[in-house]
Amino acid sequence: MARVSQGKIYLSDSSGRMLASGSGFRLQPRSGRLLKLDGVSYRGALEVFINPVKKPVIVNDLDLETYLRGVVPNELSPTAYPHLQAIKAQTVAARTFALSNLGLNARKGFDLYSDSRSQTYRGRRSEQTLSDRAVKETRGMVAVYRKKPIVAFYSSTCGGLTASYHDMFQRPEISYLRGGAKCPDQDSPHRNWKSRISVTDVQQALDRLGIGRLKKLVPMRKSRQGRIVEMKFVGSKGEKVLKGLKIRSALKLRSNWITDLNTRKNKSKYIREIRAEGRGWGHGVGLCQMGTVKLAERGWKFERILKHYYSGIEMDRRW
Repeated sequence: MARVSQGKIYLSDSSGRMLASGSGFRLQPRSGRLLKLDGVSYRGALEVFINPVKKPVIVNDLDLETYLRGVVPNELSPTAYPHLQAIKAQTVAARTFALSNLGLNARKGFDLYSDSRSQTYRGRRSEQTLSDRAVKETRGMVAVYRKKPIVAFYSSTCGGLTASYHDMFQRPEISYLRGGAKCPDQDSPHRNWKSRISVTDVQQALDRLGIGRLKKLVPMRKSRQGRIVEMKFVGSKGEKVLKGLKIRSALKLRSNWITDLNTRKNKSKYIREIRAEGRGWGHGVGLCQMGTVKLAERGWKFERILKHYYSGIEMDRRW
């Protein structure tokens, strides 16, 4: 067990007996065994320390290939989608994403989050035979553009057409993430969706906008691919224009690809319910996981799949 008090870390065993105290520790497993954290087994070592911004953190320190064994099956299930070429494409995308993000969170004392802020990593318990094979057979292989690892974004379901990084993230254009790749993700359960959102469920996000009670939603601009990338929120205290993924986040929608939007108002003319229909799940940028599965079913190799979603890239084996 690890406890933090007054800037120090205190380690104790399962019986509560104090083992050591200090500013940080590196825990190594005994030969042939794994360390556990909250009941989950992890390969490699665990580091417990106070990071540069004075926060306690626990970091699983391990090599990239081993890390992928605990990532890939959580990002694209090899049991639900047992297509080796699809799993290989996901593996290369996940490896490239991790490599291009090393050092991004150095100030916090680690490289990658273990959740969707980076990639979903669940240690030893999530490892699967097929994804292990994909990791082994693509060892060291990354997607590169002009010899540099790409920012390999991917999402569940793009809705039939991939989105632009620039439009979704409101950042400078990236040539291999311009969107517009046609995608056969029609078998995805998330290809089309309908949502009924009570304004009370999103009021906290609306409060942060400082517009008061919601009166009107005004779509202002769509991307080349048809996604709403600019929307005006009009309230009792003012109005605010949101862009890109901030729209999806504020309204708790599955994607920015909104094909129909209606509102229901109360007697005071404020919106009480939002009814929306749309396509896709996630930001839709880069590789589409459900489209990848379909392309693998059609006989596409993983290299071809990756080049379809990331235009102008090449494959490079780094180790």
